[in-house]
Amino acid sequence: MNAAAPRAKALALGGATLIGLLILGFAWGEAAGWPLLRAPLQRQLEQRLQVPVRLEDGFALHLLPPARLQVGQLHVGAGGGLAGNAATPHLLQARGVALGWHWRDVWRGWRGQGWRLDSLQAVELDARLLRDAQGRASWQLGVPAPTPGARAGSAPPTDLPKDLPKVGRIEIGAGHIAWVDALTDTDLMADIKGAEGATASTATATAATTDAAPGYRATLTGRWRALPLRLRLQTGGVLPLVLDAEDGHQGAAPADVPLFVEGQAGAARLRFDGRAGALLGGRRLDGDLLFTGPSLARVGAPLALTLPQTPPFELQGRLAHEAGVWRLSGVQASIGRSRLGGDYMYDSRPSPGKLSGRLVGTRLALTDLGPAIGGDGVAGERDNRGRRDRVLPQREFDLPSLRAMDADLAVAIDELQFGSAGVEPLREVRARLLLQAGVLRLDGLQAQAGGGRFKANTSLDGNAEPARWTLDLGFERVDLASWISGLRKPDAPPPPGSAAAQSRERRAARQSDAPPRAWITGVLSGQTQLHGQGRSTAQILGTLDGRARASLRDGTLSHLATEAAGLDVAEALGVALRGDRPLVLRCAQVDLDVKQGIARPRLAVLDDGDSVIRVAGQLNLRDETLDLRATVRPRDFSPLSLRAPITVTGTLGQPKLGVDAQKLAGKVLGSAALGAIVGPLAALLPLIDRGEESPDPCAVAPGPKPKAGDSATKPNAGAGRSTAKADAAATGPRQAKPVSPMPAR
Repeated sequence: MNAAAPRAKALALGGATLIGLLILGFAWGEAAGWPLLRAPLQRQLEQRLQVPVRLEDGFALHLLPPARLQVGQLHVGAGGGLAGNAATPHLLQARGVALGWHWRDVWRGWRGQGWRLDSLQAVELDARLLRDAQGRASWQLGVPAPTPGARAGSAPPTDLPKDLPKVGRIEIGAGHIAWVDALTDTDLMADIKGAEGATASTATATAATTDAAPGYRATLTGRWRALPLRLRLQTGGVLPLVLDAEDGHQGAAPADVPLFVEGQAGAARLRFDGRAGALLGGRRLDGDLLFTGPSLARVGAPLALTLPQTPPFELQGRLAHEAGVWRLSGVQASIGRSRLGGDYMYDSRPSPGKLSGRLVGTRLALTDLGPAIGGDGVAGERDNRGRRDRVLPQREFDLPSLRAMDADLAVAIDELQFGSAGVEPLREVRARLLLQAGVLRLDGLQAQAGGGRFKANTSLDGNAEPARWTLDLGFERVDLASWISGLRKPDAPPPPGSAAAQSRERRAARQSDAPPRAWITGVLSGQTQLHGQGRSTAQILGTLDGRARASLRDGTLSHLATEAAGLDVAEALGVALRGDRPLVLRCAQVDLDVKQGIARPRLAVLDDGDSVIRVAGQLNLRDETLDLRATVRPRDFSPLSLRAPITVTGTLGQPKLGVDAQKLAGKVLGSAALGAIVGPLAALLPLIDRGEESPDPCAVAPGPKPKAGDSATKPNAGAGRSTAKADAAATGPRQAKPVSPMPAR
C-alpha cells in the first residue's frame, strides 16, 4: 500500500507535468503562431481542395477562437482540372492575407457541405474565375471536373457557382478579378478595393462617396455576351453580390447589398441605383434605372432583344430581375419627339424569350420609328446633286431579329403623329402588338381622328421568303377638313374638336354662300385591303395587290378651285371678283385597283353640280412615278375656257404639275388661226365652252369589266352594281341631291 502511494503520486506528477507541458506548448504555439504546422496544413489543404496551395512568408496560425490565419503570401491553384492553364495560373493569389473562421464551418467543409470563412483580408488580391466550354471551372475545389462534351453556349449548370467558398466579411486594399466564362459568353476584368460593412440603412451608393465609406468601389471593363462594358460600381459587399450570402444554415434567406453602377454598356450609357445579389447565380436586381443611347435597336441587339431602330432616347424606370425574369416598371421614355411609358416583363427562361406588358404614351411620332421601317430618318433619299431620288425606304428589315424574341404588348397611345403639319394626329390609339415565331402582328388597332374612327389589322410574316405584309383598314365618318388641316384656307379658324361641332360646320357650309373655310369638306369613309412582299418597305409597296375605296358625303368643294381646275378663265375671274363660295358635293368617290405595285382608279370622281372632275392614270410604286390626269367637265356655259386636263407627272420625290400640252396647244393654235383668218372676235370661238349635262357620275363605275375569279371584283366587293350603292351599303344612304339650291352664278 505504501509502495503504491509513491507510484500513484509519481504518475499524477508526471501527468500534471505532461499537461503543463502541453499547455505550455500550446501557449507557446499560439504565441508563436504554430510555425511547425505550416507544412502539414498546406498538405492537408491541397488534399482536401485538390489544388496546389502555398502558405509563405510570415505564417501565423491561431487555433483558439476566433481562429485565424495570417500569411504574407497565399496561393490557391485553379480547380476543375484547369491547373497549369496559361489563362488560369491560379484561382487566388494574395499578399498580406488574414483569414478568420469558425471551427463548425471547418467541420461542415470537411464533410463536403461547403467551405465558409468568417473573414478575409488582403493588402492585394488577384482572382481568376474561368469556366471553359466544357463547364470546367477554376473555382471547382475538391470536386471532380465535369464530364467533357458540354456544348459551348448551353446554359451553365446552376450549382457551379456554389462551389466558391462563402466569406462573411472581405476587406481588400487592391483587388483584381478576372471573370472569363465561355458558357455565358463573358469576359470581364474588375479592379476593386474596399471593405464589407454597408447595410440596408446605408445610403445607396453615390458618386460622391469617399474612400473611407464602407463598401467596395470598382471599375468593370470587358464584355458580357456581345455587349461591351465600361462601368464604375459601388457596392456594400462583394460575395453577396456574386453569390447568395448565406450564414451557413439551411434555408437562410438570401441577402442583397446596395449597388450603384454608372458607365457605358455598348452604345448606351446607364445609371443603376438599388440592390443586387447572386450575380453568378440567380442574379437579383432591384433599383432605379436611367438609360440613354443613340437607338433602341443598337442597345437591344447585343442582348438578342428585338427592338426598333429609333432616334436617340432616354429611359428611366424601376428595374428588377430574379430567376431569369426581368421587369421594368414605371417607365418614362423620350425617343425623339415621342413620349412613352408602361410596364414590361421579359422572361428569358423559354427559348426564345418573351416580352410582355403594356406600351402607353402621350405621344408617338411616326418619324421617330422611320428607321424601323427601313427609313434613314430624313424625308427621302437624295442623289449626288442633293435632289430627291427615292422617297420610299429602301433599307432592308432585320428579319432574323423577329425570330429572336416573342412579344405580347397592349398598346395605348394618346396621340399618333404623322410628321406632317397638314395632317392632324390620330388619337386614342389602341392595339395589341404580337410577335410570335417570326410573325409580327398589330391586332385590333383602333384610333380616332376628325370625329371618326379607324380600325385595322396588319401583319408582317418574317418566315416567308420574301417577307409577306398584309393590311385590312377601315375608316368611317372622318371629317376630312378637320383631319387634313392642310385643306383649310390659311385664314380659317382651327377645326372644331367635337363631332357635333364638325357636323354643324359642314351643314353651315352647305346652306350658306359665305366664303368656304376649306377647299373641300365632307365625311370620309372607306376600306382598304392590301398585301405585298419583300425585304424592305419599298419592295413591299412595289408588289402591292388589293383594292382601296373611299367616299365623301355631306361635303362641299370650293367654287374657285373648281373653275381653276377646269382652266375656266372667265368663270374664275368672276368668282374671284364676287368672292369664293362652297359648292355642294353631289358625290365624291375613289375606287382604286392595286396590282403589282401599280394603283389605277376604277373610279375617281367629284361632282359639285357645277362641274364633274374625273381622275385617271396610274401611280407606280415600283419606280415611284406618277402619271395622273384630272379632267374637268363643266355643266354651264363659259365664254373663255381653255378646258385642258391637268396632269401630275414626275416622281413621288419630284412631282410635276402641268396641263395636257397637246389639247391646250390645239385650242390655242385654233384660236390663233381663226383670229388671223376671220378676225379678233373669231379667236374667241374655240375658247367658248357651252357645258354639258351628264348623268350621276357616281352611279356607274366606268372602266374594265370584272374578270372571272377576281375576288376584288366580286359582287360583294361592289362590282356589278353601282359604286354609289356599294358605298351606301358600307356608310349609309347617300344624298344624291344638294340640301340647298346651288349658289347663283
